[in-house]
Amino acid sequence: MSRETIDLRRLERALAMLDERTRNVFMMSAAEGLSYAEIAERLGISPESVERHLADALHALIRRMERWERPWWRFWR
Repeated sequence: MSRETIDLRRLERALAMLDERTRNVFMMSAAEGLSYAEIAERLGISPESVERHLADALHALIRRMERWERPWWRFWR
């Protein structure tokens, strides 16, 4: 299995772990290229809420992807 395939599967798992609203906001931004205002209008939330959901999503995705990248023994100190 290629490195890209492994990374894609990890990303899919990490996305599945997000709550539904946060995942939807992230996908509207990343996959559809919508602006904060467009996402807010579609979901009936404020642009500030969109910003917060995106920040939460990015933080969680980075944290999970980094965790899966490191060998298990690096967590034991």
